[in-house]
Amino acid sequence: MSFSGILFLLFFLPTTVALYWLVPRRPAAQNLVLLIASYIFFISWGPKAILLFLLATGVNYALLQALRQRDSHGTPVHGKSVRLIGVLYNIGQLLLLKYLGFFAGTIESLSKIFGSGIDIPALSWILPIGISFWTLQLTAYLVDVSYGRREGPRSLLSFATFTAFFPQLVSGPIPRGDLLDQMEKPRAPSAEQFSRGGFEFLLGYVMKFLVAATLTKIVDPVYADPGSYDTFSHWLALLAYAFQIFCDFAGYSLIALGLARFFSLQLIENFRFPFLARNISEFWSRWHISLTNILFEYIYTPLVTGDGFMRGRLAAGLFIVLVVSGLWHGATWMFVLWGALHGAALAIAHRWDEFYRGLCRKDRAWVARRKTRSYLVLGWILTQGWFLLSLIPFRAQELSVALPFLSGLLGSGGELSYRFASLGDALNTSLCLLMVPIYHLSATQRGQAIVRTLFSAPAVLRGVSYGTVIVYLFLFKPLSEGAFVYAQF
Repeated sequence: MSFSGILFLLFFLPTTVALYWLVPRRPAAQNLVLLIASYIFFISWGPKAILLFLLATGVNYALLQALRQRDSHGTPVHGKSVRLIGVLYNIGQLLLLKYLGFFAGTIESLSKIFGSGIDIPALSWILPIGISFWTLQLTAYLVDVSYGRREGPRSLLSFATFTAFFPQLVSGPIPRGDLLDQMEKPRAPSAEQFSRGGFEFLLGYVMKFLVAATLTKIVDPVYADPGSYDTFSHWLALLAYAFQIFCDFAGYSLIALGLARFFSLQLIENFRFPFLARNISEFWSRWHISLTNILFEYIYTPLVTGDGFMRGRLAAGLFIVLVVSGLWHGATWMFVLWGALHGAALAIAHRWDEFYRGLCRKDRAWVARRKTRSYLVLGWILTQGWFLLSLIPFRAQELSVALPFLSGLLGSGGELSYRFASLGDALNTSLCLLMVPIYHLSATQRGQAIVRTLFSAPAVLRGVSYGTVIVYLFLFKPLSEGAFVYAQF
């Protein structure tokens, strides 16, 4: 069942929202509606995989129950052992289902290099949707409870609903325990929540099913045959892909946030205008925020602080975390390369910050220089340029595609130039390319004023505005059934 499908839009969603608010406003009743709807949604993506998902939910709930016994300080008595079992189970399941083929292929390739020629039989597993997302969700929550940071679920029903909540199930954002806390309290409908949810929902649709879908038409032909296209086409495709993947993923996140508000629930913000970032650290505080927070909290911090075996080696820790992020995105060496590129950038930025602080201690004039427009502009150019170039292996996935594409950027491409199908297609594509900068301008002071004016407008005017966009989507740009890019992760 796709978010863009007629079945979802005209039947599943209205029915779920109606039943949710018709039942008694008690957590158990509301959660039961959400749980049944979420399982129906999950089954629509693959009925067999639901068994693995149910098993993971049951195992983690049993482990959480084992953490209920606490000492006088509120710390679980069996926290360490349960935490170890839970992490091994969750991460082990992910490695088995998603990465076994990757490791087996790597061993085969290495064996051929050294002449042994090991052949490992190919294994095919059922891969549940969003497994990387809900595995991290379960693991992070279990770790928090094992350390006494959270109390744990009050019931199996609330925990199962928290795990399977359908708006974020496919591609996040990865929820933390605060979502479960919300689910264990009664919820009441709110006109403000419905209004804001409708805006986020519709904006996400425009980003995914209009902008991202349109830009795909530029990206796919050039990456399919990079050696045939000229330099301009390569740069156009590179920029278009950056905007495409942003609109695809940020669009999904906005849809998820909007859907959650229909049930008076709040998900974490997953993107915060990343193309405004003026350094690589700031970029990762704005891009896929839910994943970044988890990786830094549960991998980076234990590695470089306290008794971590990389204590004090902050640059190396940054590199490792981003390599892990790359591997999390997919079981290929190109994703690892993408993560390594960003890890190297973060490590270099950290060393530069240390060097710059040294300059400031010697001469206080350097403090003001870092705030100058030229310094900030240069930082923005370097950050966004690095992000653009790092997307080549992320999209290409094979060196046989990535290297010709990179060569084309440098002027060694072919003679074929990307051409629009018609004047209308050119105008529509140009508008879609402009929508990403326009969206980021909404983060400025003037842009925020416009957004506040929109929300304060009369309900009739907002309804007409939303209706106009919906009519356009249905009549002039039919909704795509294409999967979200991040659904594969």
